[in-house]
Amino acid sequence: MRAIRFYGREDVRLDDIPEPAPKVGEVKLRVLYNGICGSDLHEYYHGPIMTRTRPHPLTGVHNPVVLGHEFCGEVVEVGAGADDLKPGDLIAVEPIQTCGVCHWCRFGQYNHCPRPAVHGYNREGGGLAEFTVVPRAMAHRLPAGVSAQQGALVEPMAVSYHAVMRAHPRAGQTIVVHGGGPIGVGAFLALRAMADIQVIISEPSAQRRAILAALGAERLLDPRSVNVVEAIRDMTGGRGADASIDAAGVPAAFKAALASTAPMGHLVVVAMHMEPFPFNALSLLAGEVNVTGAKTYCNDYPAVIDLMTRGAYPTEGWVETIALPDFIDRGIVPLSRQQATKIMVEINRNRLPAPAEP
Repeated sequence: MRAIRFYGREDVRLDDIPEPAPKVGEVKLRVLYNGICGSDLHEYYHGPIMTRTRPHPLTGVHNPVVLGHEFCGEVVEVGAGADDLKPGDLIAVEPIQTCGVCHWCRFGQYNHCPRPAVHGYNREGGGLAEFTVVPRAMAHRLPAGVSAQQGALVEPMAVSYHAVMRAHPRAGQTIVVHGGGPIGVGAFLALRAMADIQVIISEPSAQRRAILAALGAERLLDPRSVNVVEAIRDMTGGRGADASIDAAGVPAAFKAALASTAPMGHLVVVAMHMEPFPFNALSLLAGEVNVTGAKTYCNDYPAVIDLMTRGAYPTEGWVETIALPDFIDRGIVPLSRQQATKIMVEINRNRLPAPAEP
């Protein structure tokens, strides 16, 4: 079968590798869609970061490794102990394998396990392959009415949803999302599905602002042409945002978020800041702003899938698809240049099922 494998920095190859078979408690999937993530960009241009040159302590896997952790597949075979699933079921994969025995795992906060292995970085197989095998615990069966393309969105939308929940949203609040990439879009869509929350989005790309406007965003700021802090204060009667989400990962966005968050408000950092940077702590001290991070997700898949069944995550207008051989030229490169918002690789084009009626 064909698979995209990562060997090292800027060394990704389309290889022909053996097709996997499920063992006890595992599910074999025919991959349908795999989304390209910001983490994949970091891995390609700056890695190894998530992948390893030495065996992973949990799985023993090291480079070269099949990439792809945002994916949806169709069940083709199940191992013993996973027979509650059947061929044809659509599956959204939660790609994180944890140790199961550390303090964090035992108390249900598995996203803080110190030895996580991610399918598509540290396990045998990944979503950028025609077939892959995952443990039954990673497989979330999708209900009728949720498409395969939406299924591949569950993973990044769970990242966004987790960040939104860390902001403690409440009806009547104004929440600002800094950054209009996929995670920023997901934050907007999750917030829009909640009752009576005003969302402001700051995004420098005109293309991404247009996409967000088409999705229903009404309060959009261009940080290159306006003073974002002043604009947010003007739009909130001088008080500032009740909460801010840094989905941009650049120092200017974090600084603007900190300065424009209201006293006692929440600032959630979900973007990856690759380099340290200085900032004025006066806003933090004077406003007693609660600054926190959001790490992946933890038991958020069911909530995201439920919102999908209610139409909260449309794909039209912001999700593009490419073929597997075009992963670099039509995937990694345009995303690195911010010439696209969300790109998915269509893996088994001729086997895409029609979404079931709800």
